[in-house]
Amino acid sequence: MNARRGIRCAVALAMVLAAAGIGRAQAQAQAQAPVPPGRSPMSLAIDSVRTLADVGQYDDAEQVARRYLPGPGGQEMLTTLGDVLLARGRLAPAESLFMRAVAGRATDSLTAAVRLAELHWNRGDRELATREFDRFTDIYNRSAATLTSQQFVAVAIACKYLGAADPQRFKDALKAYDRAVVADRRNVDARTALGELFTSKYNGADAQAMFATALSLRPNDPRALVGEARRLSADGQPGADSLIARALERNPSYVPALVLRAREALDVERFDDAQRAIDRALAVNPASAEALAVAAAIKYVVGDQRGFETLRDRARALYPHSGEFLATMADAAGRIRRYDAAADFARQAVAIDSLQWRARGLLGMNLLRRGRIAEARAMLDTSFKGDPYDVWIKNTLDLLDTFVNYDSTSTAHATFMIEKTESALLTLYLGGLIDDAWQQFAARYGWTPSGPVRIEVYRSQADFSVRTIGLTGIGALGVSFGPVLAFDSPAAKDAGPFNWGSTAWHELAHTFTLGATDHRIPRWFSEGLSVWEEHRARRGWGFGVTPDFLAALKDGKLVPVSRMNDGFMRPAYPEQVIFSYYQASLICDWIVAAKGEQALVAMLREYKAGRTTAEVFTRVLGTDLAAFDVTFDAWMKNRFKGAEPVSTDALLIKARTVLAAGQASEAIATLWTAVYQDATSLPAHMALANALEAATGSSRLTEVADALERSIYIEPFDIAVHQRLAVLYSTLGNRAKLIRERRAIVALNPVDQADAWYQLAMAQFAAGDAAGARVSVIRSLEVAPNFAKAQDLLLTLVDGNGRQP
Repeated sequence: MNARRGIRCAVALAMVLAAAGIGRAQAQAQAQAPVPPGRSPMSLAIDSVRTLADVGQYDDAEQVARRYLPGPGGQEMLTTLGDVLLARGRLAPAESLFMRAVAGRATDSLTAAVRLAELHWNRGDRELATREFDRFTDIYNRSAATLTSQQFVAVAIACKYLGAADPQRFKDALKAYDRAVVADRRNVDARTALGELFTSKYNGADAQAMFATALSLRPNDPRALVGEARRLSADGQPGADSLIARALERNPSYVPALVLRAREALDVERFDDAQRAIDRALAVNPASAEALAVAAAIKYVVGDQRGFETLRDRARALYPHSGEFLATMADAAGRIRRYDAAADFARQAVAIDSLQWRARGLLGMNLLRRGRIAEARAMLDTSFKGDPYDVWIKNTLDLLDTFVNYDSTSTAHATFMIEKTESALLTLYLGGLIDDAWQQFAARYGWTPSGPVRIEVYRSQADFSVRTIGLTGIGALGVSFGPVLAFDSPAAKDAGPFNWGSTAWHELAHTFTLGATDHRIPRWFSEGLSVWEEHRARRGWGFGVTPDFLAALKDGKLVPVSRMNDGFMRPAYPEQVIFSYYQASLICDWIVAAKGEQALVAMLREYKAGRTTAEVFTRVLGTDLAAFDVTFDAWMKNRFKGAEPVSTDALLIKARTVLAAGQASEAIATLWTAVYQDATSLPAHMALANALEAATGSSRLTEVADALERSIYIEPFDIAVHQRLAVLYSTLGNRAKLIRERRAIVALNPVDQADAWYQLAMAQFAAGDAAGARVSVIRSLEVAPNFAKAQDLLLTLVDGNGRQP
């Protein structure tokens, strides 16, 4: 009897699935499969409802579920139907169904009970929810030996929520999920939920293993696919887009996938794509807290204040005491460089929900990005106490502990934080460089920061990476948060060779373009302008044309202008990021050539006014993006037609060959080409300086100094270079730079410190700085009290006779 009823139910299920578009072959296979022993008609019906929901056929799922409610054992369908309604945002009827399942003692009543507690928690009724979650601890302690896999999952969910107040409960959640998996090795939901827990606690390796197993059991499970996509994004790995696409192919109405697609589009500033995805999500589930938050974030960043307020008010009505909406807003704002707004949203979230550790962390990180170090540290400390699994916060706090090893010095336009061993040397060059850049940018963009910028220089590339993203492994060398810049020290050997002067110039340009647009400038345009400014600062600075770039252009592997942000944020291959920097600067070249430099400034004004890139191109450049893609591609191909750049190594070999043949002028010209082509090649710079110095005629001395000056922005710690420059500037009569180089030699702690201080004092004395000379010569005598030359100079300075000893 039971077997026959089970077979009829399976046939009915196949018909429903086929009608829902699941596929005739799949439906027939399911209909012809033997009914597992012990399976009831109700359990098969529940499977049918879940399968329909799994592919987004929520209306059909609801209809099938409701047919079974009036019959015998109808309470067994209540929780499943409640989940279907939850997926559609129908919170009140779902809550009623869960309550009925609990009251009716359905076999899945623990699942229903945990759903109720989640609803209460999300509404902000934390006391009630906590009491409900606490019951699961008693249930586990009393009945663990008899719990089913799904019941262990319910316990794990409860423990996860209790972890907000007691982070040790996350360990209990892990244990409960593990027992759920042991109880049923094929429980995909348990493995997926455990993967989600690992991701939230920055355990990417274990999360990946969980999602991989879940997808091996159910290859197209939307939740597992989205979980792995989130894990990839969290770990900074590519591939999230394809997993989201797979999830939506399986279930076109799967809200978490649509929300993640919107967030991914928002990250790369494709606001139209983000809006389309989030509109679909809210059409399915208008009560999704995450969808509402992302939708509000989109409205906020595009300047639709009314739209933002409408969505904010909807979220408040549904979740009046929850800080999650505001925490998501803070996260979204920070990811697109709206740091002040991110801090404000996070602060509001903390005010509403004292257990919002994520919001506290976001507040701390965004305060740090704005240079408010003490406030940031206090907030990060509190956040980490609440959630000690947050690696992002832990790494940042560890980094802040090292700040005692840094000196703080100031110029008119900057405050520098540089390690004590490097501070005296690097500020000699950074101070003047930043002041020069500041004057140029202020004149060009008509905007200046309200005060000095904070510039942090990190001896370790790993420390810089933590300062930027909270984790090690970032490939960049510098970052600008607006009024705060951070970049690698030239001593950060793990960063590889780079031009730290060019990097500093690049990052300060970001400060001005971000500020001039109220942080509304698209990432690609800000990067393009920064590289364009590097090119103007020093010939050879910034990314330039390479054989690999030309090959990518020829093969159509460069990103079209209409999707330039993808080249930075979603590169299709590793080199695409570097190519995109240079390509973005070429767009600026095209604009200046076609419309004049003033067009760049006009574009900034339009972005500040909230215009989209499409609107800015139409209003300022008189073209739409599709047409510009074609125009610019043709312009690039024409510009580089016949170009065949030679590698720096090949140029060095050529220079040595012609130099050996006595052709000094040709060798020098070749070496200048190498220097202009690669501003990070120390061998090219030193070879050029040596070749110039060997050339006859004093007219070359200025060029020698220029080549050596350029080399300092690659390797500033070579005392011999500074000694050579000191001699050159003495010969050339450049007293200011002579003093700078003598200071640099002192800063490098030479063997003969007494003579170094004395030489500095002599340079200061010659320049008319008697007070400075007196300080320096006293330092010389402190090292060597019997140093006769220093004694004579001090007597001269004390007597004030104005004659050099």
